[in-house]
Amino acid sequence: MKRIIVLLLFTACLTDVKSQSREGFIEAYRNGTLSEAEINELKQQYRQYDADANKSRSRSVSNNENLSPARSDVSVQGNEKVFGQSLFRNKNLTFEPDINIATPEDYLLGTGDEVIIDLWGDTQLTLRSELSPEGSIVLTDVGPVSLAGLTIKQAEQRLRRALMNNYEGLEDGSVKMLLSLGKIRSIKVDVVGEVAMPGSYTLPSLATLFHALYLAGGVSDIGSLRTIALFRGGKQVAEVDMYDYIISGRNDQDVALRGGDLIVVPTYNRLVNVAGAVKRPMHYEMRRGETLAEAIAFAGDFLGKANRSQVSVVRRQGGKRQSFTVAGDRLAEFEVEDGDEITIGGDINRHANRVEVRGAVYRDGYYAIDDKMQTLTQLLQRAEGLREDAFMQRALLYREGDDLKTEVLPIDLQALMEGECEDVVLRSNDMLVVSAVDDMQEIYTVSIYGAVNRSGDYPYATNMSVKDLLVEAGGLQEAASTANITITRRIKSPESRNAREQLFEIFTINLDDGVSVGGREFLLEPFDQVFVRRSPVYITQSSVTIDGEVAFEGQYPLSHRNMRLSEVVEAAGGLTSGAFTEGAYLLRRRSPEERIQNDALHTLIDMQRGVGGRDSLKLANVAMSESFPVGINLAEAMAHPGSDADIVLRDGDVISIPKYNSTVRVMGTVLYPNSVTYKEGKRLRYYVDAAGGFGNRARRKRTFVIYMNGMVESGLSAKVRPGCVVIVPAKSPAQPLRWAEIAGMISTSATTTAVVLSAISIAK
Repeated sequence: MKRIIVLLLFTACLTDVKSQSREGFIEAYRNGTLSEAEINELKQQYRQYDADANKSRSRSVSNNENLSPARSDVSVQGNEKVFGQSLFRNKNLTFEPDINIATPEDYLLGTGDEVIIDLWGDTQLTLRSELSPEGSIVLTDVGPVSLAGLTIKQAEQRLRRALMNNYEGLEDGSVKMLLSLGKIRSIKVDVVGEVAMPGSYTLPSLATLFHALYLAGGVSDIGSLRTIALFRGGKQVAEVDMYDYIISGRNDQDVALRGGDLIVVPTYNRLVNVAGAVKRPMHYEMRRGETLAEAIAFAGDFLGKANRSQVSVVRRQGGKRQSFTVAGDRLAEFEVEDGDEITIGGDINRHANRVEVRGAVYRDGYYAIDDKMQTLTQLLQRAEGLREDAFMQRALLYREGDDLKTEVLPIDLQALMEGECEDVVLRSNDMLVVSAVDDMQEIYTVSIYGAVNRSGDYPYATNMSVKDLLVEAGGLQEAASTANITITRRIKSPESRNAREQLFEIFTINLDDGVSVGGREFLLEPFDQVFVRRSPVYITQSSVTIDGEVAFEGQYPLSHRNMRLSEVVEAAGGLTSGAFTEGAYLLRRRSPEERIQNDALHTLIDMQRGVGGRDSLKLANVAMSESFPVGINLAEAMAHPGSDADIVLRDGDVISIPKYNSTVRVMGTVLYPNSVTYKEGKRLRYYVDAAGGFGNRARRKRTFVIYMNGMVESGLSAKVRPGCVVIVPAKSPAQPLRWAEIAGMISTSATTTAVVLSAISIAK
């Protein structure tokens, strides 16, 4: 009992005793020579260890860290890895023992194991029995047979002898017997030292040392993978080196466990960092006496680019750093120490016999200077010669000087290939650049605009004509004129010293035969611009619409230029007897030019936002629709054809001639907005009074009238006509109402156009 207490105290304090003391304790434990004073010292260290461990656990829980006994003063930083430590931390690996394997012959039976005895031959029998706490099984007509502590092979021999009296065939071979395991017992082992979770673990009896380490969370950051000790019955029976398993694949390192085994993981002895041109740069644990060659072997050996001739080692000694340069043939002699930083250098980015050729050759790339290629012409031959588009007047040979500065040598390729100049001897790292002719000039283009299907820029080609460009542009549009095609050309005079008044040359040509081949064709030059005009006689069909009180409603073509309002009305069969000419109106679509003006107006209004002036406009209140009314006087136009009142129509115009409307609509700031019957001679005030009179916030002098034909008149003296709309605007609470704000207040619509259209609709 005393030895068990001492052992537990010793293992708990492993991290706090020095290496030399630890080895002494182990030897004393093995020999059983620990004194009472040493036991008391271990107890005191255990109490201190337990108090420190509790503090460490509290800090770890608050920081959501792993409850590991690793100390904060280890030499390996948190973001660096020690080779092998992650093996037992991988959640995808379980290391669970396989209990479905054949029973090992060296398996020791113990209490709780179930044995299965199979007899066959002259006798068919299967017996199952579990070892009792005394370590035996009871057989019918035989009695108890002790099997505890025996291997499977030994137990089979003992059972065979015990059963021979009952089954004589076991002696002469007519009855066969096989002993195997059924259910296996559990064993308890202790894992202590530098593991993530030291303690006692219950495992299947087939478990090995690796299974126990996995359950204990693997070794800690300062734990050893190279000297894991297994104690059994007070004696060390194995020392496991995990590197033999990880690197060499030696399964004999995975030792089978027995009940009561103790696994001790001490701190590492030496830890070195291998960096640079190796296959697996990281930290490695080294044993005493191991060398630089073994550390590099652990790191997967050198990379192909590594400098094997020398290895750099930086060592901490006495608070200072000392550097060593170890020759490649002495790596097996140089013993590593804890904390060594080993660096293997890579290759130098220089070539002993390499040259390069780029550009207008058939096979550009790198080539080696050898017995068959030592000059510039031989390099060009190996690159399979110059391309046809090579710029022969000047190539560039870049060469490193003695001071490693780059210099350039101009090469006349034409003279070199014709043998008119001396060949150039190549040097290592030379680079020949052969430019192509196209690389020595701008990207040549030509342009075409106007009545073609695909206007724009096109690549220039030698001997390209205007007809060729027209084909590239998809041909002429139907509206194109072949009698006036204009070409503009840049004036090229590189020797000129003075500016010229003429900016470019202009040519005008005719295409008598379209784009067909034949005749003398105009050849283009780089950057020429071709303009295809629209034929002056080509006009697309246009029409207007007339509806309402005419004989024949519908669309009518604008058959000649400047066709007027009265002509369309006459073409529609004239006005009916019910036509109200005073209320006739015209709606017109905005032209592209008017849309541009509209966008410019919106931009101007948008720029005035936030200025805060009294005349600032609100964009929403002056928004314009695609169509707008045009004020007309149809009666005047019909009475005087060709006069200013007889306006010129344009494509898309809609002329509406309503019937007589005998009401007047009163809207805005009145007490009761409604429609009032029109009475000849009544003034505006009569219609306002008929709507209940002006409201308290009415701007009386700003009252205006919108007539059915789209005209507007303002003021209290404005005349009232059948079908018109009277609008009474309101005052602003903060300041007088501005004209720019009226449009947003006269109706639910946002624009004056919408109000007019609403008035016209009501009148109809």
